[in-house]
Order: sequence, then C-alpha cells, then structure tokens
Amino acid sequence: MTDAQPLVFTDNPMNPLEEALYEGLADASRMGMFERLMLEADLYAVPEPDSPGGTPGDDEAKVLRQGEQLILRGVVLNDGTNSVTLFTDPRRATTMFGEDARILAMQGRALLDMLKDAVVLLNPDGGTGLRMNPDQIKAVLEHEPIRPPVRPSGRVELHTVEPANEPLMLTEALRAAFKPPMIESLWLARAIWPDIGQIGWLADIRSDQPADATKALVERAVRGLQFGNETLDVSVSKPGGEPGVGLKLV
Repeated sequence: MTDAQPLVFTDNPMNPLEEALYEGLADASRMGMFERLMLEADLYAVPEPDSPGGTPGDDEAKVLRQGEQLILRGVVLNDGTNSVTLFTDPRRATTMFGEDARILAMQGRALLDMLKDAVVLLNPDGGTGLRMNPDQIKAVLEHEPIRPPVRPSGRVELHTVEPANEPLMLTEALRAAFKPPMIESLWLARAIWPDIGQIGWLADIRSDQPADATKALVERAVRGLQFGNETLDVSVSKPGGEPGVGLKLV
C-alpha cells in the first residue's frame, strides 16, 4: 500500500510537461496551465500482464477487440482505495514497474476520459503522488483544447543572428523555459516569409515530446513579450538531423 501524499517541488523535471507540473505545485495559480498541457501531451500507463498489450516482450501493435478491456496497473492506497497509476514520463513507469514492463502511451485527454470514474495516482514515487479523484478528473476534462495561434504560411527563409542583433529578452525567456533533458536542442533564427512580406523569428526545437504541448510551452514562455509587427513561429521535430540555423540556445 502507499499514501497519496502531495508531490513536492523538484528541480529535475524530465520533460516540458513536468516543468509545468512543478511550477503548478509551487504556485497553485499555474496548475491550470499544467492541466491543459496534460490533456494535449502523452501520459503513460502500464497494462496488467493479462490485459491486451501487457505481455512482456511482445512489441507488436495491439487493437482492442469487441469485449476486450484494457486493465492498467495501480496501487492500493492506505485508505483502501484502488488507484490507477499514470506517469508524465515513461522512465518513471519503468522505475516503478521494472525495465521489462510494457508501457502504454496515450494522449492525456483520451486516457483520462477513459479513467474518469477511477482514482488516478500521478507519478507515485517514494510514497508520494498526485491523487486525482473522479470529480477532479472530470473538471480537468472540461478545459478547452489548446488551439495554436495562426502562424505565417508558405516559403520561409532562415538567417543567422548577429550578436549585436540578438533579441535578449526572447532568448533569455526560451533558455529559462527549456533545458536538457527536457529537449535535445533549440535554435533561434531570423525568419522571413517573402511571399507574404512577413518577418520575425523561428524557434527550431528538437524533442521527442508532443509538438502541441511543446509549442504551448513556448507560448507561455514568451507571454508578455512585445513583437510589434513581427512574429514568432515554432518548429518541433525529432532529435537529430542537420543542425539548425541561427543562435543555438540549448
């Protein structure tokens, strides 16, 4: 059995979603942003061995057939409540259930909707975890989806940024918001969209995290900065590939 003691603030988040979680734990007024990001990002669960997709060593894709039920692993709380354990990073799941555990990744909104009548324990570790009761889960599900702002479209030209022209407030905000291992790398380039006569900046982020959640974190990081007639566009792609253009911030 385990308690559902409150999670504590840590300076070692494993991804951008956890950065938002710990900010929300430190300042309750920011928890709503984490909840919205959690609905867009992937959450991770471990199926029971006899549940579809739960057999260790079986890496084939699984489709639930009619009548099949997905059963997720959890813990019994000290008050006798059965809970389902969810994680904000797959490494936390293997720490708890072992390296051989099969891990299910699912968009947070879909997974929480499936579990809206259950008690969820998020990131249990050392007797602590964030407990979410059914009424809390249903309240979180009422958040509207994050809708990314309209971005420039069409052909874009990227240019290096001269030190004298570095947008210091923008680069400081991005450096503060994104650090390894949350992302692999981040470049900021001067951007021109010649077909529509638009100028601005392009943040090129390399990360395995969901693009929508990462872009939403960029929006939060630069909130309040003034761009005038310029714009900031964000590209999120998988790690690796050719180096980016411009200033390497991470």
